[in-house]
Order: sequence, then structure tokens, then C-alpha cells
Amino acid sequence: MKLVLSLWVLLLMPWTISLAGEDDWQRQSYKQSKRLPDLHHAVDVKLLEAMMPPEDFVLKTGRLLQCKTCHGLEKMDEIPYDKVNKDAPDFLRGGPYPDFEAFCYQCHNKKDNERPNIHVMLEKNGEIKKQNCLYCHEEVNEQREKPRKPADLKLRLPIENVCLGCHLKTPHLNAPEHQEAKPKDEMKKHMKVEAEKHGITLPLSNAGKVMCVSCHSPHPDGVIDGKKNPAGRQVLGDVEKGVEYVKHSWDQVYQADKQERLTLLEQTTRERVELPYKRIKSEVLLRLPAKNGQLCLSCHEFDR
Repeated sequence: MKLVLSLWVLLLMPWTISLAGEDDWQRQSYKQSKRLPDLHHAVDVKLLEAMMPPEDFVLKTGRLLQCKTCHGLEKMDEIPYDKVNKDAPDFLRGGPYPDFEAFCYQCHNKKDNERPNIHVMLEKNGEIKKQNCLYCHEEVNEQREKPRKPADLKLRLPIENVCLGCHLKTPHLNAPEHQEAKPKDEMKKHMKVEAEKHGITLPLSNAGKVMCVSCHSPHPDGVIDGKKNPAGRQVLGDVEKGVEYVKHSWDQVYQADKQERLTLLEQTTRERVELPYKRIKSEVLLRLPAKNGQLCLSCHEFDR
């Protein structure tokens, strides 16, 4: 009986040790576990000859990356992951940095790694950048002057989700309250009147709900002829510049009102928080101007 029990213990021990190692590797150092956290930059990879990191970014023989290439903490590879002080100024070598990307661009070229603005859809000569159409559509529409039903748009995702491939679900103030909202019949009648009055379209999802493209036009002016197709009628603006703001005297009042909360937020995050008040100078990719409330009034009715 004792022999049988001893055999069972021996059989179970490796499994126990293995499982504990799987669960506890974050309490070990890289030197012990040889594992890296999710989304961590690879190590022991050779840098391209064209890539010239700063002199204090120490490489291994053969231009290979190691822990102390990026991290300034002493013996970084021997510190258990859960004991690493990520708030230390030299956690990232040469830090602290205003944002994480500023550190990455010490080695990587910023312009080469920027996400392209796919809403810039026109060449300088006015020709369509067809490759940008294919981010959202399965095929290029060569008959853009003709209005199309949502089912004919050949979108890669359902129309209510297609923007979320690149944009956050909450990209701006009041977005969560609007998305998934289902206008009542009275509002839908008002929307139809306003759309016809301004020569625009205010589309809803197949479920009759508000979505990003209810208010936003995904195409810049000129891709669709707004005189022939209401889907192309929109606010005129420079898509490459984006939304532009100007300073406003109301900022002093705004800052005073937010000061207490911003101070608390800074103490919590240990980061400087700036939240100035500015007025919108120019808008882009909107079916109607929002800065004067015209877009809001295309759906909402307020007592005057």
C-alpha cells in the first residue's frame, strides 16, 4: 500500500510543479522563466542595419536586442515581473517619456509607422485612391453618383460596426448615448423632413438604430457628387488637417470649474493633465455642421 501511494505521489509531483510554473511565471524573472509578457517587444532579434538606436541603448553581440537595450533598471532580467517598478524614471531607458510612442520612435521611424488616414481618398489630381476604398468595401464602386441601398455597399463588416475596425466605440463626448439609440416614429419623421430640406442622408442601421454614419460621412467631399447623391452632401473641410480648434476666453472659467477634479486625477495617475476649452474652427466628415447645432437639430427638436 505504501509503495502504491509513493508511486502516485511521484507521478503527481511533475504535474504539480509544471502547473505551478505555468501559473506563477509572472512572479519569476525573465532569466528564470524565459517568458515575456503579452505585447512585449521580442528579444534576441537582430536590428536592421538601417536602424540606429541611441548609443546608450545597449545591444548584444551581433546587434541583438536584450532587456537592457530598452530598460535602464539594473539587472532587469533578474527582477521578478511583479516586482518591476514600472514607474521608475529609467524603466524605459532615457525616460520618463510623455507617451509610450515617443520611446518607440527612438529606433523606429515615426512616419513609416503611422496609421494611414484612409479618409484621404482623393489624389492631388482628383482621382480616387481606390486602395483606400477597400479598407471598408469588398469592391470599388464605380457608380458613386447613384444612391445605393446598404445591402449593395459590399461592406466588410455590418454598417453599424464598420467604423469600429479602426475607431474606438466611444471616440467623443456623447457617442455612447447616441449609438444603439432607436429613434421613435416622431423623430424619424422629423429626420426625413430635415434630410430632404438639406439634401442629405441620415441613415439608420437595419435595426433602425443610430450609428456612426448617421451623423458622419465616411467619404471626403468630392468622392461622391453631393448634387446627384445625398450621401455625398456634407460639411466642407480638410480631411488631412482634421478638426481644427481656436482658443477662447471661456477657457478661464472652464479651467476654474475643472481644477479640483483635474488635480485629483493628476494625483491618481501621477501625470500632468491638460484639458483646455477651445472652440471648433473647422469640421470634417459631418453631414451637417455641429458647431452651430445644425446637425443636432436634424434629429432633435427643442422648445424655443
